[in-house]
Amino acid sequence: MIYVTDTHSFLWYLSQDKRLGKNALIAFDSAEKGEATIIVPTIVLAEAFYVCKAKGIDVKFAQLLEKIEIGWNYTSTPLDFNVIKQIQKLDKVKELHDKIIVATAQLLGAKLITKDKEITRSKYLEVIW
Repeated sequence: MIYVTDTHSFLWYLSQDKRLGKNALIAFDSAEKGEATIIVPTIVLAEAFYVCKAKGIDVKFAQLLEKIEIGWNYTSTPLDFNVIKQIQKLDKVKELHDKIIVATAQLLGAKLITKDKEITRSKYLEVIW
């Protein structure tokens, strides 16, 4: 199974935050067991850097990058031309960061790990929470 994660889901999993949804936790745990792959868009990494610095989230950004760098079950994907083309079709999602994350998941044929209500209501893809 392939999942794309949004920023809060990823940070909440790494910091063991209780706000993480049950199915989201199952998805992340399946990646830890080697049964799934978690794709982390570069926009999520940039936003995670900002959140870690600005809000003092209890996850060291260097550890977050290390998890992706050494973990075969975690990988990053860039913001590329195809993602930019895809975001034009996502009128039901307002936030640019969210459009990029949704477009990435769509192009990869992945389920999206997110709590975001606007994304869930859009029905653009399957959401896991």
